[in-house]
Amino acid sequence: METEGQPQGRRRVDVLVDEPFDERVSAPLLDLIRRIAEVSLNREHSAGPDLVTVLVTGDETLRDLNRQFNGEDEVTDVLSFNETPGWLNGTPPQEAGGWALAPGEEPRLGDIVISLPQVERQSAEAGNSVERELGMLTAHGVLHLLGYDHAEPEEERVMFGKTDEILALVFND
Repeated sequence: METEGQPQGRRRVDVLVDEPFDERVSAPLLDLIRRIAEVSLNREHSAGPDLVTVLVTGDETLRDLNRQFNGEDEVTDVLSFNETPGWLNGTPPQEAGGWALAPGEEPRLGDIVISLPQVERQSAEAGNSVERELGMLTAHGVLHLLGYDHAEPEEERVMFGKTDEILALVFND
């Protein structure tokens, strides 16, 4: 998908699927993940790196990452990892104390990792489609990469409101 302001042929969002889940993630589902991430970036990202990778994987990978990076030995639905320190909400690394990139290296906003089995469980529990749940987690992950959080009630209201707006655009609600 070509987006305004994006160099021709340059993809902003790559979606990868771990092999055990290849057959469970259809081409339309891959397109949905990419579209949700791009809409999220278009709506909320003003400057700085905009390259994002979304990995769809399983519970064990999310549990391992959650344990390694958050000290929590449990499965979670989505994790976000900023690639280029300092590039939050368009703030260049040199102004935020980040470090320089290698020559020729393009700055990346970050990576999002989603557990497909957790998506399936949560969608069944909430009475949502897998598409809707996966879309919500993708938007949620991008918003975290952009510096949004939900630790405080006001932050949660803002972040979840933005997530709902993004989903409404994509699903034509």
